[in-house]
Amino acid sequence: MEKYLWTQKQDIGPPVRNSHVMSYHSSKERVLLFGGATSTQNLGDTWEWDGHEWTEVADTGPSPRWGSAMTYDSSRKKSVLFGGNSLGGPENDTWEWNGDEWTQVADTGPVARRYHRLAYDTKEHRVVLFGGETSSSFLNDTWEWDGHEWTEVADTGPSPRAYHMMTYDESSKNVVLFSGFGQQQIPGDTWTWKDKKWKNVQDMGPGPLASSSMVSTIYGVILFGGFNSINNESNDNTWKWDGKYWSQSEDIGPSPRSNHAMAYHAKRDRVVLFAGGLAGVNIGDTWELKIESIPK
Repeated sequence: MEKYLWTQKQDIGPPVRNSHVMSYHSSKERVLLFGGATSTQNLGDTWEWDGHEWTEVADTGPSPRWGSAMTYDSSRKKSVLFGGNSLGGPENDTWEWNGDEWTQVADTGPVARRYHRLAYDTKEHRVVLFGGETSSSFLNDTWEWDGHEWTEVADTGPSPRAYHMMTYDESSKNVVLFSGFGQQQIPGDTWTWKDKKWKNVQDMGPGPLASSSMVSTIYGVILFGGFNSINNESNDNTWKWDGKYWSQSEDIGPSPRSNHAMAYHAKRDRVVLFAGGLAGVNIGDTWELKIESIPK
């Protein structure tokens, strides 16, 4: 058995926001945060969390935007960011953070989009991108970034969607994708990406959620919060995917929210959560989750 211990760390740091992105930059042992939006503006600031405090580390780089996707390429020791929605609409630029500064590395590849997801496949040494939405349609294409160029590797698999969750599960060595929102109702399905093929592995679990956040840990894949499209409410549920089944934690944690972001601080063995929104109100709190094993 396991016990889930959520702790609120502080309510100062980056301004309140939603639809930002976070990743764990392991070479610096810091959680990286970029962008997002308030109720009145897009944001383009970059922050790091060391476990004690937030520090703004850059105010130049990608244009202010929300709905981007970001993941950490552990082979190349760079965080990779693609797309998002800026003042002019969806973008298709690719940026990398080397621990000190942002560099734009591509402006071609997947079509411009927002609310897509990225995950780094440590087995194949590729960043995997799936789905998202343009200004007019939902997408279900799959692309890979090798550090130099984007290559489309599939156009079948999960139905077209955005606002889904995706991460790489180290224990099973595959990318895990969960739920999202599309033109048609998405029934809380779970998919895996392995050997350049998508497989539907589960239709039970947290239910039809969008704008949750999901990260891989040494205990399994952890999911928190999100917007349920059936009851039109955000929730405060914590779930774990063990490679076969979903299980829900009953422990109390952050307030209900969606469009928040999480990252797993591997050095400190903590899931870090920041901000999000509820009923149109943005939140600016920082939480950490510690998972403890309980002897049977």
